[in-house]
Amino acid sequence: MNKRPNEPLSRHCWNQLGGPAQLLIDVENDEELRSVLTEASTSQTTVRILGLGSNVLVAQEGVSGVVIRLTGEFATYSFDGETLTAGAGVDLRKVVSESVRQGRDGFWQLAGFPATIGGAIAMNAGGRWGEIGDILTTCEGYQLNGTPWQQTAADCGFSYRHSEVPGVITKATFTLKAGEPKLLRSKLKEVMSEKAAAQPLGAKTPSSGCSFRNPTIQGVRHSAGQLIDQAGGKGLSVGGAMVSPTHANFIVTTPTATASDVAALMGQVQKIVAQHHSVLLEPEVIQWPEPRKS
Repeated sequence: MNKRPNEPLSRHCWNQLGGPAQLLIDVENDEELRSVLTEASTSQTTVRILGLGSNVLVAQEGVSGVVIRLTGEFATYSFDGETLTAGAGVDLRKVVSESVRQGRDGFWQLAGFPATIGGAIAMNAGGRWGEIGDILTTCEGYQLNGTPWQQTAADCGFSYRHSEVPGVITKATFTLKAGEPKLLRSKLKEVMSEKAAAQPLGAKTPSSGCSFRNPTIQGVRHSAGQLIDQAGGKGLSVGGAMVSPTHANFIVTTPTATASDVAALMGQVQKIVAQHHSVLLEPEVIQWPEPRKS
């Protein structure tokens, strides 16, 4: 277990923004996690889980309480035939690559998502090729008071960018299909090429991924990026944050940007889309601490 008080979360978030965590703890096994959760529950300390930090916006002033990262045993995975067992701290991109190499069909559809397995399950990560809930068999973990839980995919209540899990996810199993590695590599390449052409990827354009969820209008799900573009949002900026000219649902940042710049720009985008389309976009980026509801 590694404890770091007042650790800048900008070091651990893809957008390179955010103030310090009061206490950042890397836990390596169930015993350590259970201990931290139990102690936090007893002292009524707020607990947050940080994966790869790719879809979180941490306020400049940071966050109180404990931020937990799952390392060690939680960052291991193994294949057994068509079954994958993975810790929640495993980098999803590693599983995508290895499953394709081994000829296991089911994960190439999730290519390009910078997330841990746990984070991907929590938000039911996916796109037009499929979602992680499509291949999940079971998952398990601990409630915030340290009580263990386990449930099947059917219990997870998966829907668009949503799942219902009762606490911290620690492990999951997935059912895959046998596939031809060469064909799977071709599909993986197609997904990554399409994303590279349509999204601002890479270290030179840090972001938190998609800023807003795709809204449902009159029963039909619409692209948030297209709605923002149609409302004239591309290129809109606040301080060092700017709506990407490549994809309007991405807010990219410069070295001078602050988390407040991003939050303010998100508010402006919501305003112009509401004026143009009569739709209030719902953030997909998780904000720490959660903003107060007006």
